[in-house]
Amino acid sequence: MTTTEATNRVGTLEVTPFVHPQGCRGYLVADPESRQAMAIDAHLDLVDEIAATVERGGWSLPYVVDSHTHADHPSGAGLLAARFSSTRIAHAAAKHSGVTRHPEDGSTLHLGDVAITVHHAPGHTPDHIVLHADGVLFSGDTLLIGAVARTDFLGGDAGQLFDTLQRIVGPLDDDVVLYPGHDYAGKIESTIGEQRKSNPWLKIQDRDEFVRALSANPPPRPANMDDLLKLNRDGTAIPPSVPVATAIDRARHGGAGSIIDVRTAFELKEQHVAGARHIPLEDIGNSRDAVRAVPAPRLILCRSGKRAEMARQQLAAAGVSGLSVIEGGILAWAEAGGDTVRAKAVISLERQVRIVAGILVVLSVLLGFVVHPFFFGIAAFVGAGQVFAGVTDRCGMALMLTKLPWNRVVGDSTSPATQAGGCAAKPPAAAGGGCAARPPGS
Repeated sequence: MTTTEATNRVGTLEVTPFVHPQGCRGYLVADPESRQAMAIDAHLDLVDEIAATVERGGWSLPYVVDSHTHADHPSGAGLLAARFSSTRIAHAAAKHSGVTRHPEDGSTLHLGDVAITVHHAPGHTPDHIVLHADGVLFSGDTLLIGAVARTDFLGGDAGQLFDTLQRIVGPLDDDVVLYPGHDYAGKIESTIGEQRKSNPWLKIQDRDEFVRALSANPPPRPANMDDLLKLNRDGTAIPPSVPVATAIDRARHGGAGSIIDVRTAFELKEQHVAGARHIPLEDIGNSRDAVRAVPAPRLILCRSGKRAEMARQQLAAAGVSGLSVIEGGILAWAEAGGDTVRAKAVISLERQVRIVAGILVVLSVLLGFVVHPFFFGIAAFVGAGQVFAGVTDRCGMALMLTKLPWNRVVGDSTSPATQAGGCAAKPPAAAGGGCAARPPGS
């Protein structure tokens, strides 16, 4: 999938949406006359794409805006602002490190002669803002397409959300274009008129009824929420590696779905972390969107850590952020008492490599004495291969052995990661959740 959608002209502004596989939406809003642009809710994974769009268009980037403190993904606002010497914008209640401007309710930001009004929009979080300009509303997580924000964490308040919708959305014309902070069905935009007709939450005009419906049966909390809140508030970088104890603790508190295991399928069959996502190292270069769909901060696991570091470097070069190698790999995980799932194997892959390597060496030496000295070279080649495998933790012989019939694994040895909640009320039949609340009566 593409992460950058086509640029749309809305009034005098040009809007380029940036779509993340987890359902997050970010925007580059530009004034063609002044060549000034503003980034809204930049996901850390999408910083490179946004920056490339700014540079390709010849824009300046005076503002980088976070609509609120994100609990379900890492913000790229700090990194993007540093690249372009931009002013970071957030509500004063957000208390984000590095933010230098906290607009008041009703204040304006300017792109050239275009005024963009900032509204304080509490409800989803106390620090939420939305931006309205020239026939367009950037609603963050307040109003989504067919949904509204959840209000069950981070100081959210269902009554405040009702008041916010009445105060900000109520007076808007039907043709105002809506760009939300999330959509879990692949939609990019709507209009206020369409939402008045189809969004069940906007049809509830009684505050008490709205509060009762929104407070009932909330979705699960976002994966790694505590880690993400700290990252987004403090602006700390995601480290290239984490101690195995940190990874085990995160998995035990619901973060196993953020682990990406890059070992072979046969290795997973022998032992794996329940709930981890399996993407073999040989496939990692073509799996950017699959990795981005894994909740950040993401942890990469292999046998000892070497292949995980190779995967991290490949993904970083492809523009995927929020990656940390689990130090010591599955060996250190098991030694530290981390929970794993084991399955009986015919013979472990490591033992198979030893057996085959030994047979090849013995045969090549015998043939070297009996037939021709050329065969001694096979023994040397096998020995060199084992040295390479020991240094890199990547064994070509093991990869070939996994293709043999008795080593093939049908399907994935890991269970699909349980989809965690986000910030939306969840559709009735959805297995997970997002940043939206569940529909009324679900």
